[in-house]
Amino acid sequence: MSESKIYFRNLDAIRFIAAMMVLLGHAFQPSYRFLPISGSFFERLLNTISSGETGVSIFFVLSGFLITYLLVSEYEIFNRISLKQFYIRRVLRIWPLYYFVVFFSFMIYPVLKSMIGMNNPLGSDVIYHLFFLSNFDVINIEHHCYGSEAMSQNITWSVSVEEQFYLFWPLIFVLLPRKSWRYAIVAVIAGSLFFRMANTNDGTVLYFHTLSVLLDLGIGGLMALLIKTNYRIRSFFEQTTSPIHFTFFSISFILVCWNDIFFSFHYGNAFGRLAIAISFALIIASQAMTKNSGSMNLQRLTFASRWGKYTYGIYLLHPIALTLVTVFFRLVHFKGNDFLSLFSIGIFSLLFTLLLSRLSYRYFESHFLKMKDRFTTLNTRV
Repeated sequence: MSESKIYFRNLDAIRFIAAMMVLLGHAFQPSYRFLPISGSFFERLLNTISSGETGVSIFFVLSGFLITYLLVSEYEIFNRISLKQFYIRRVLRIWPLYYFVVFFSFMIYPVLKSMIGMNNPLGSDVIYHLFFLSNFDVINIEHHCYGSEAMSQNITWSVSVEEQFYLFWPLIFVLLPRKSWRYAIVAVIAGSLFFRMANTNDGTVLYFHTLSVLLDLGIGGLMALLIKTNYRIRSFFEQTTSPIHFTFFSISFILVCWNDIFFSFHYGNAFGRLAIAISFALIIASQAMTKNSGSMNLQRLTFASRWGKYTYGIYLLHPIALTLVTVFFRLVHFKGNDFLSLFSIGIFSLLFTLLLSRLSYRYFESHFLKMKDRFTTLNTRV
């Protein structure tokens, strides 16, 4: 792989898998309670593959890895990093669809609610959403007026965290000498770990607060930096074979599936998140860097790889799809109080999401992506 052309083909499937975990959690989990699987391994398995928290955590680790890899690569090639071009690229990629979702949430969603007789006021504050602080809005809602947010508003919280991350992360590589980069990233990880320990009894803060989830972003960033600066580590991941891929997948699955058992001790929310983030980073690094072709390379998941480029739309638009499908079903008096009904809503929402995300990418996002290419310093599809 040329340093001037960066494209990690295997990571497209990881993006899609992470997005689908979030979608499955929102669209299908409500139907699970009607299945006779309480306390069984099957229930644990379903909740694992439908875990929105896990999907978002994967996205965070992946973002930290990719952004750091690109920043360090740019510095290596040009001996500098253009903050202006970096921020413009992020704006053109993130803002258009984000603000469309915000518009839907605050202007269209209330109308849809009234159509089906739901008149309870929303607790969300649009100001938070306009300035990419919606994760703090969600925390406020959860603490003070639980249950009065729209899913399409709630989903923007992680995008807000990423924008906050993009705002300060490049400064590490611009303002600090190269020998200090590793220590700065470790300090971010340690600070996030201590923040999680200090708030171990507040699940809302642990889930949504920027300082809490910086652990994931930092772990991804540290992995990328180690690969870029340590030949032995880079060589290890470049030589990754299918048995090693399988080992990493297995470790990650076990940690996520039984995290409530492994990390039931005090501060388990902190050290469990650390262990799981490291396991995700190992998968991402091995899939990104491997030079071996094998059965465990995720690009072999052709559908997931092909749809990887649509995952931003899948992530942000699936609550809208779910809302529109639910409204339609209620308007036609379709009862949603059993497994088959709720599962059907999930299926229609999934298909509608895929359609919306593809249309969004082709007719909306792609125009801004073409503009983004004008500000690209590296030839990349990341």
